Amino acid sequence: MQNIPTLDQLQQYNVNRAGSIEAVRASLYDFQVYAAAGQTSLTFFQVPQGQGGKTKSDTNMEAAGSLPAPKQFLIESIECHFYPGSPVDAFTAVAAALPVQGQDVYDVMKSGWLDLFIGSKSYLTEAPIGRFPPSTGMKLTGSATSNSATTGITKSEYATFGGQIYKLSPEILLVPTQNFNVTLNWPALVPMTSTIAGRIGIVLKGILYRNSQ
Repeated sequence: MQNIPTLDQLQQYNVNRAGSIEAVRASLYDFQVYAAAGQTSLTFFQVPQGQGGKTKSDTNMEAAGSLPAPKQFLIESIECHFYPGSPVDAFTAVAAALPVQGQDVYDVMKSGWLDLFIGSKSYLTEAPIGRFPPSTGMKLTGSATSNSATTGITKSEYATFGGQIYKLSPEILLVPTQNFNVTLNWPALVPMTSTIAGRIGIVLKGILYRNSQ
């Protein structure tokens, strides 16, 4: 039987290895509200779960702005996820009330800059924010129809950043208890055309190093 690991080879996958370090593929993420009136700066990874109303749906940070000892995290890529608050699908007789997700997404992604700050200095500053597309997103086949009897219009719309994932080369290691953050910055307020607040977050993907069981 080929390609079947031996019992000795299987030990590299064993989660019960007292006194040793294990490495697992993981991510650090943090999400917050993007105000309808726009933002000039948002700072991520500073409020851990259980504080400020944040749950695991918002962040997996266990401490404010750092990793608890003895955990370390090797950052391999950075993603920005932006979800407009406007409806994906709507029926209305007023054109102005139709979804404008595409415009909200475009306005956010075309400007601003991302800054990765560790310790006492920046390790990455890039613009615009649209250069950090997400690896996941909803797919939608859009449509628009008009009913001449009621002058109503149904429209479906969904938009997200697109392009290659932003990979760090070389990768960057976050060590235990050292402060870090990621900020999104804009030179001026970028309001939502929809006038509805959205949700925005940063996802750092890589390898988490921690004690084995």
